[in-house]
Amino acid sequence: HQALDEWSIRQRPRHHLSMRSTTLSIIIACVILFSAAEAAKFSVTGPILTITLKEPEPSAGDLAESSKWLNLGSLRPNALWSISSNDPPLPNWLPALKSCRTTVGYRYDDQKTLPSYIEADATFANDVGELQVQPTYEVGSKKTSVVVQASNGNSFVVARLATRGKRVLEFIRGSYSSSLPFASISGVRVTSSFDFIRSSPTLTVEGVTGSARTKAILNLQYQEPTLTVVHALDERNTIAPEISLHTAKILYQWNMMLDSGALRTKVDPTSAIQVTWTDRSMNGKWVTDFSLPLKGTSVSALAADVRVRRQFTF
Repeated sequence: HQALDEWSIRQRPRHHLSMRSTTLSIIIACVILFSAAEAAKFSVTGPILTITLKEPEPSAGDLAESSKWLNLGSLRPNALWSISSNDPPLPNWLPALKSCRTTVGYRYDDQKTLPSYIEADATFANDVGELQVQPTYEVGSKKTSVVVQASNGNSFVVARLATRGKRVLEFIRGSYSSSLPFASISGVRVTSSFDFIRSSPTLTVEGVTGSARTKAILNLQYQEPTLTVVHALDERNTIAPEISLHTAKILYQWNMMLDSGALRTKVDPTSAIQVTWTDRSMNGKWVTDFSLPLKGTSVSALAADVRVRRQFTF
């Protein structure tokens, strides 16, 4: 950790990163605009509008006060527009560039009139591996961040850098995967990460059986280490008991895949049972959250909480 901190301190000033990330965004945008003449190489998605209709919040006032949930803010409208390449955009000039994409996103909660963020994405690949660069500009905070990921097969290293904040290097994660010639365990993956903003290191070790139906996950998170066993009962049902290595608390999870959605159940024997039912439709989905407390003796304490929301996508 000290070596990583010393490495980040020796980095160049933030305005150098800002200039580089801005230049990178301009280069990716120019690549898309330069190749826009060949329309067959690019596809446009959107604008996609998503709104969420939810239950009104309980109000202690009169009936007029309870109707305020119908305003635009409560609907949480989101809009997304993107243009992406279908083929390598510059096969003769830059054959290593395999794909690129530009996305403009709008979140009403963040900005009332302006786009919330502008994101670019470029993927380079050769015989050694793949490199993905993703600069993002947040309009509200005027923050530019860059996510860089280098991968080779199932192993990868990803880092997030930013122009604003206490540190240039905000997050780094590395993962290594190896196959084993055993029927009892066919593969092992080791993933390590460090969050410089929260000063939080993590280490995860995963092992998969030969049938690929059972996976053990040892999460050595600093504050709450856990051990999880994920087992697929069949193609639709998966169970995942989780035990805390610090408090010995056990959580039970059961996920069921439906024809038009999913049913997810989480049981905390010391707290409550939580069920989320997602039912997908043509233009969105219904989401129902059901919570049943398991503690308390009064009728009100044991009352179930049911919330329904409808999400529309146009």
